[in-house]
Amino acid sequence: MKKILLAKDLQGLFLEKGSFFDRSDIKVFTAATNDEALKIYNKEEIALIVMQLDMPGIKSEELFSIIRKSKELQKVSIIVVCQDTLAHRERCKQCRANAVFTLPVDTDLLSIKAQQFLNVAPRTLYRAALAVAIEGKFKNRPLPFWTENISANGMLIKTEEPLSKEAGIFFSFFLPDGTHVSGYGEISRIVQLKTAPVTFLYGIKFTNIDPGVRSAIEAVVKLSRRRDAPQQVK
Repeated sequence: MKKILLAKDLQGLFLEKGSFFDRSDIKVFTAATNDEALKIYNKEEIALIVMQLDMPGIKSEELFSIIRKSKELQKVSIIVVCQDTLAHRERCKQCRANAVFTLPVDTDLLSIKAQQFLNVAPRTLYRAALAVAIEGKFKNRPLPFWTENISANGMLIKTEEPLSKEAGIFFSFFLPDGTHVSGYGEISRIVQLKTAPVTFLYGIKFTNIDPGVRSAIEAVVKLSRRRDAPQQVK
């Protein structure tokens, strides 16, 4: 489990993505002030911090100075979000951030950087019709099931069908290059969307998938990242 600390005001940037910060192997903590953030740092083993430069409480420069001096916390990766001004850029240097993003934030690029810092399997957005069997009973309506994103370790699917957490599933669909993907997984996360009709997002952790298929998925993800990622971070 990788833990992220996120500025509360930035939380809304990622809620609609549902691809990275909602993963079952990621736990997100939020803080409204730098003082609150420091309390969380001291209590949790945070791997990545994504904070705004100007937050209530102690100054950000002081906050990150405390973190960098702490033997327990100095290895944490820090991403700072700030205004695109010279003064703010200079302040970010004093924070010794690993990466700096200026407003408005490119959330796709931010997700990529976060994955790099956390060293987790990257995902790519990919939508395809999905056939699913639950507990040995094949669903005869495959079209309501759709993949939302996928990685070598799992995927996010969307459906109106109510399913249970930890239920075992068999899945089958095709990658963009025509590779047939099939295997077994387990529902590790459930999110009910506020839609009409009611729709659910299910995080699926692969439990049994052919190594060749896993390699094909990794190739699709890498190709997508090379195609979509901007050339440099501000």
